[in-house]
Amino acid sequence: MHPGEVPKPTEIQWIPVILQMKEGPVVKVCGPLQAFEILNRQTITKSGPLQQHARECCLLALKRKMSADEARLAFLAATVGQTQRIF
Repeated sequence: MHPGEVPKPTEIQWIPVILQMKEGPVVKVCGPLQAFEILNRQTITKSGPLQQHARECCLLALKRKMSADEARLAFLAATVGQTQRIF
């Protein structure tokens, strides 16, 4: 990638988060795009303030207006009560 070139959303990654969904499979989340998709699924409560904040943080990370690490922390906070395990 050349300096000044904007990476594709799929290229923005963080340290992987592995979740065991309460009623579903084990999921490996490698970046804000995947996290945003998970936060918008039926398996995660959409209406809580932590979930809304995490969605906003993921979008900001995808736009390069927030670090991926900050979005990752928001995602962890949003999913901690709704998953069996987080690795």
